[in-house]
Amino acid sequence: MDQKHGNGTQKGKKIPLEAYRLSDPVDRARFFLGKRLVVETTEGRVSGLICETEAYGGAEDRACHGFGNRKTRRNWVLFEEGGIAYVYLCYGMHYLLNFVLGPKGIPLAVLIRAVWIIEGRSLVQLRRKGVDPKNWANGPGRVTQALGIDGSFNGLSLVGDRIWVEETGLVVPEKELEIGSRVGVDYAGDWAKMPWRFRWIGAQNHCLF
Repeated sequence: MDQKHGNGTQKGKKIPLEAYRLSDPVDRARFFLGKRLVVETTEGRVSGLICETEAYGGAEDRACHGFGNRKTRRNWVLFEEGGIAYVYLCYGMHYLLNFVLGPKGIPLAVLIRAVWIIEGRSLVQLRRKGVDPKNWANGPGRVTQALGIDGSFNGLSLVGDRIWVEETGLVVPEKELEIGSRVGVDYAGDWAKMPWRFRWIGAQNHCLF
């Protein structure tokens, strides 16, 4: 990843709202790789290095919940101004976490597909009992389970005190960046083939926290 995708903030500083209000979800999906996602619950704090994301590109994107500008009780958060969490239940089983982007009224988002746990490991071990640590949060449903994210996070600010993202100072090497099509959206036709999934291979080797 080129240095230009960084925002120049200091390590440990919260990513500001302005970073969520840009309108290019593909750029933002790459931008959030290597950032630290932090979640506070009554059980404790857990954080992880974001290592896989997917971009969702608005009303014309057939894979996006906001396709055709259809607003529902489920997806209304997606149409709000960037900088809040869009959390929904997938197949009635798993909560998925998205970062809402752009200006109000345009459904743009980045799905957080995987993180590498770097804080609160004992708590995650309880939440993901019997699971190998390398598989604690290597899928979007596993991310929310490991971090303790449920429907109560839907619509929360991403610069608040329950969920936020921090700068790490890390830059993803191009040789460790895998780009592919999005997962589980075959119904979207050609849009399913868009190379909008970004994965940092070997992210755990950079977790010097």
